[in-house]
Amino acid sequence: MLTRARLLPAPTIVLAVLVAGLLIARCGEAPALRIEGLVLVHGTPQPRSAARDQSALRVSAPASLHGIVQDATTMLSEQGAPALRLVTEGTPAELRVAFSERPGFGPVLRWWSVVSAAARLDLTDVSSERVAEAARNGLLYVRRDDLELARLLLDDHATLIPLPEAEVAARLHEQSGSLALLPLEAVSVRVRALALDGRDPVRGSGDLSAYPLVTRATVDVIQLDARRQVAALALAEALHRPPPVPITLAFTGDLIPTRCVYDQLRRANDWTAPFKLVGERLRAAAITIGSLDAAISDKGQPIGCRETYNLLAPPQVVEGFQAAGFDVITVATNHVKDCGSAGSCGDAAFLDTLSNLKRAGIESVGGGVNLAAARAPALVTAGGVRFAFLGYDDIAAYNNAREDAPGTAPLDLETLAADVRAARAVADVVVVLPQWGEEYTPHPTARQQQAARVAVDAGAALVAGNHPHVVQAAGPLANGYVAYALGNFVFDQDWSVETTEGVILEATFHGSRLVAVQFVPVRIRARLQPAYLDASEGLTVLRRMMQAAAKLTPLR
Repeated sequence: MLTRARLLPAPTIVLAVLVAGLLIARCGEAPALRIEGLVLVHGTPQPRSAARDQSALRVSAPASLHGIVQDATTMLSEQGAPALRLVTEGTPAELRVAFSERPGFGPVLRWWSVVSAAARLDLTDVSSERVAEAARNGLLYVRRDDLELARLLLDDHATLIPLPEAEVAARLHEQSGSLALLPLEAVSVRVRALALDGRDPVRGSGDLSAYPLVTRATVDVIQLDARRQVAALALAEALHRPPPVPITLAFTGDLIPTRCVYDQLRRANDWTAPFKLVGERLRAAAITIGSLDAAISDKGQPIGCRETYNLLAPPQVVEGFQAAGFDVITVATNHVKDCGSAGSCGDAAFLDTLSNLKRAGIESVGGGVNLAAARAPALVTAGGVRFAFLGYDDIAAYNNAREDAPGTAPLDLETLAADVRAARAVADVVVVLPQWGEEYTPHPTARQQQAARVAVDAGAALVAGNHPHVVQAAGPLANGYVAYALGNFVFDQDWSVETTEGVILEATFHGSRLVAVQFVPVRIRARLQPAYLDASEGLTVLRRMMQAAAKLTPLR
């Protein structure tokens, strides 16, 4: 049911204007514009006669395009371009903006995404045929205000069901098999953005030059002259919207390079071994974040491959963290003061851990030389967006920092809200990394859910927790998203299938707006290396998370 744009390869034209029936097109990033075999160099000064006429040129456009065209004319006016005045379609005008009916032709006004219910963690891609089927069955929704534009994306036999914007996410959740078409600026984590035939403008993957779900336009010039020609070219360029540049953050489950993991690393003398199979993906993220549930220090002696709850790793393990591209690691965990065979060494191993991470160029969060330092955010900028990370431990109060003593930040709900608000004042996005919950269950506790609500209500965009050593529920919450636990990532707990499995959480931002999440299932091989699971095995992990999410307190 998609238009021919799905069936035909898209040409390289990205900007086009119809000038009195002649085609003016800008191809790719070429510096010239071609008019019937003649070349007009882009940016050539317009004739003096055109420059002297400073009266505003009228631009007509369909009512559904008024907002887009007004934004373009305002931007041009601010840049000192020829003055343009938007008028209603049908009014006499020098320039006319209309919808392009030719696949792949004209500036892109709007990108669209196919979305499903947010709970469908198992969906990442959808086919054009599947979208067509949803349209035939009355299961393809759009926002009511988008109906006219969305109809241009489909053939005449498609049925679109318009809904108030506030009802789209709920209807997707309630109606099995339903999908929706949303403009990219309306996509959020309250729905699940899907790739279409392997092309995904939300996450920036696939060949987007052939992506069919775009609204394009033409700019017609009435009575060609030099001034109107220059204005038409400028307007076409101002109307064009390239796909957004995504910023992807990658989060892992528990990092515990001790016991049998340590023993294998020591024997092989290869401290990067745990990340050999997943490092490329982690390094590709704009920011990579982990949760260290161990101490890294030479103040004690690590214990080898035997049962112990004293989790100490040598300083060399940070080589693996560096190789995998970790940028931020939370130390607000219950084993961060462990000292190996030495038993106890006070705060020495903890302070050593902070120093070893810092020397490796990795920001630690959730711990510090005193309580103020432990509660302070780690600030990292990516893609021009400033991210603040906060870490908290709700498991081991004995490790907590005090005003005059080092340790971890406690998960106190009052100070949590204050910290998030303070971080929001100095950053564009706040991410909270709690160590919380009960071990070996996929179901978050009431306290986890309460803390998540406090963090999101205070302004956190994302909460990504750990500690249970198995994956837990995940889902949207108010204006944010919560992944309660990501499972084990590097550890030797192979006494159950569930403790060998985890997920990489990939969170995609457009600017400061969280627009998509994706969970990549892994299983730890030979008590050492996380490896990607195939589709069927990975589905088991995702369904475990989905089933737990279905039992959460209803979202608000």
